[in-house]
Amino acid sequence: MSAFGFATHAAAQDEPPAPTSYSAIIWDYLTNGSSLTIGVGGREADLTVTRLSDNASGKLAQRNERSYFLSYSTRPGFFGDTHFGYDFAFNLSTFHMHEQQISNNVYQNLGTGGNGKFAYFVPTLFYMWGDHLQGTYIKTGIGLGAGIATFDGDIILTDSSTQDLVQFTHQTSEISIASSVEFEACWKNWGLLITAAGPDLKQDGYEYQLSDIAVSFGYRYVF
Repeated sequence: MSAFGFATHAAAQDEPPAPTSYSAIIWDYLTNGSSLTIGVGGREADLTVTRLSDNASGKLAQRNERSYFLSYSTRPGFFGDTHFGYDFAFNLSTFHMHEQQISNNVYQNLGTGGNGKFAYFVPTLFYMWGDHLQGTYIKTGIGLGAGIATFDGDIILTDSSTQDLVQFTHQTSEISIASSVEFEACWKNWGLLITAAGPDLKQDGYEYQLSDIAVSFGYRYVF
């Protein structure tokens, strides 16, 4: 019993002191055990523009583009001894759409397009198989948080009987709801990450639904 107690006391002495101030607690959570993933892969982005007065809409798309990814996640927390947990993810991305959907899964360059950028911060609930500390696991989750997007362009409302060409712009810092779905498979910190996310917002009589689907392979660095 004494040997066991001595070993426990020695291990406790080796542990770094717990943070005490509010700012130190936040800094510890954002750095200790958090991860930064660098990868390369492909992405598809869609922007659906709907005129609220008559629900006429059109969809711009960006397809088959190789992209580089940099994503950050806080250290995962778990609910008791279960495999269910939570973390927080931040992502910043840009898009350049030059194709427009004219029917199901048919896209053409009609001379329209849109450019912009968006960022989102999303708390994610997940289920994990494996051990994240060893960097070998499978994780799937969903999240709902806040996003910001700025963009402009023009689009043909293909659902309208007159095929109206309209210009659109959204250049405010308005915060909107952003949702996400993710799947991650990792082996010794090398892994595959699939995410789908984007904000949904309204302005000047139009609704904008932005979605971004990304598939990347890269390395996960744990702090």
